[in-house]
Amino acid sequence: MLLDGQTALVTGTGRGIGPAIAAALRSEGARVICHARTEDDARRAAADLDGAPVWGDLATEAGVTAVAEQALAAAATLDVLVHNAGILRRGGVPDARREDIEACLAVNVLAPFGLTQALLPALRRAGHARIVVVSSTMGQFTNGMSGGSLPYRLSKSAVNAFTLTAAADLARDGILVNAMHPGWVMTGMGGRAATVTPQQAAKTALQLATIDAGGPTGRFWRDGVEIPW
Repeated sequence: MLLDGQTALVTGTGRGIGPAIAAALRSEGARVICHARTEDDARRAAADLDGAPVWGDLATEAGVTAVAEQALAAAATLDVLVHNAGILRRGGVPDARREDIEACLAVNVLAPFGLTQALLPALRRAGHARIVVVSSTMGQFTNGMSGGSLPYRLSKSAVNAFTLTAAADLARDGILVNAMHPGWVMTGMGGRAATVTPQQAAKTALQLATIDAGGPTGRFWRDGVEIPW
């Protein structure tokens, strides 16, 4: 199995595509540390995969610190880190609320940054760590941006910049950092009209978690294929 003997942390396994990503990593032999906002949800997710639970509100600095401390207590070495937890807030330039922008930036950008920084010693110890950032084409510049969902778009554009910067900064450590667009997924966030199952979306996360040493880093992926930023 591709991840036999390795440890992975997946944020946001309480709902959405997080459980499917965690299950995909477990299917390849990884021990999965399952994060959720509440202890009950984290323990439920971990129990399903014989993993370890960690919990905390990633919207706050204290929550990020708590999650990092629990993860380090559960594993001194971390081979895979999947930044999956995210929130969606809508509104365009005329009506978007500042608090919604701040909320999206906190969970979608500052949490991946804070966790990566706090967990860097464990990632470096692995010698071959992979970081996967669940982003969105709603933060993509090349196809142009339609109106609306400004808080979410700003956060996904920012997390794409984080991915590129982290890939460059961590290359010397052998850590590969890539972002992915999961598609329009059948979750509470995606809605009833969505066309992609969580299991289908998880395939790209698994691909990026198992890239060979020297493989691509600082790239954006969808359905297993590289797409432009």
